[in-house]
Amino acid sequence: MLYFDNASTTKISDAALDSYIKASQLFYNPSGLYKQAGEAKQAIESARAEILKQLKAPTKSTFIFTGSATEANNAVINACVTRKDKKYLISAGEHSSLYAAAKQKLDEGYNVIFVPLNKNGGVDKQKLFELLDDSVAFVSVIHISNETGAINDIKGICAQIKENYPNILVHSDGVQAVGKLDINLSALGVDFYTISAHKINGPKGVAGLYIKNTNRFKPQLFGGGQEFGLRSGTENLPGIAAFVTALKNTKIHDYSAHKQALLAEIHEPHFLVSNTDCVDNIISICFEGVRGETILHMLEDVGFLIGTGSACNSHTAGNRVLEQIVPKKYLSGAVRVSFGEEISVADCISLGKALNDAVKTYKAKLKR
Repeated sequence: MLYFDNASTTKISDAALDSYIKASQLFYNPSGLYKQAGEAKQAIESARAEILKQLKAPTKSTFIFTGSATEANNAVINACVTRKDKKYLISAGEHSSLYAAAKQKLDEGYNVIFVPLNKNGGVDKQKLFELLDDSVAFVSVIHISNETGAINDIKGICAQIKENYPNILVHSDGVQAVGKLDINLSALGVDFYTISAHKINGPKGVAGLYIKNTNRFKPQLFGGGQEFGLRSGTENLPGIAAFVTALKNTKIHDYSAHKQALLAEIHEPHFLVSNTDCVDNIISICFEGVRGETILHMLEDVGFLIGTGSACNSHTAGNRVLEQIVPKKYLSGAVRVSFGEEISVADCISLGKALNDAVKTYKAKLKR
């Protein structure tokens, strides 16, 4: 099987797995008072410092470990959307974990405004800036779209917001950006930034949230006071150790040749969503007159694993991101291909041919 769904999750690396196993030997509760517990606690603090270093975070900022990016995104929304006399601007292209949390706040009566997208799935910056005023308290814009690969200019967006409204809190979901872009949190200027281990060849079940100023964040989980009192719960030391190893070993790959090779083999009528201003490792493409899910299973039968969009949305009808930017006649035929370092250009050529053949076969059966 050739795996082309790396935007959904990645295979844990040998190095990360080794770190996980080694850290598992230090099984003591980091909140304990004996020496061994102190060693576990120190391992966590060393990991935290290394993550901040890798992300080029400013001094006096912090990073809290969470169980998932979903938890981190929910925590940001719940911590920042707190006043009904304020406005909260959320990109309509957010991952479901942030979008659904914001939608819940809207249903509760908070003034949440979803900012529309441009043709590639990035936020409409002009509309975003038009909505800014003194009543806005919080803005969230995903760094790279998990659906289309569209890149949002977080540095530029944040700079313009802060120049005119320095008290507005800015969050970005960087889950798809780490390992694809050079992340420099000092330069980005955001107040909060979400990352996840399993998108960068680390384990599932561990992620985290960068916080520029802990005074601007309210805890959501209470109990033992772990993570500076911002996220209680016994820390997952093996996962954290593997997370750090994965992050340190992450390298930015050039997938432009992979993308070109794949697309060159596709001749059936289609709508390419991931066109300009997008990363090359995520390709969202929609075919006319087919069902994306059926194409996925046809490819599975011949040795290729692809996606139809965000795995977190795979059990819900429709795709709210693509519905904003894709002509209706193509929507049902949406598939998402995402590359990893084990995939070669030759593999992409093979997938392109198989994808083109699957669409042709599907249409031929409809004509019978």
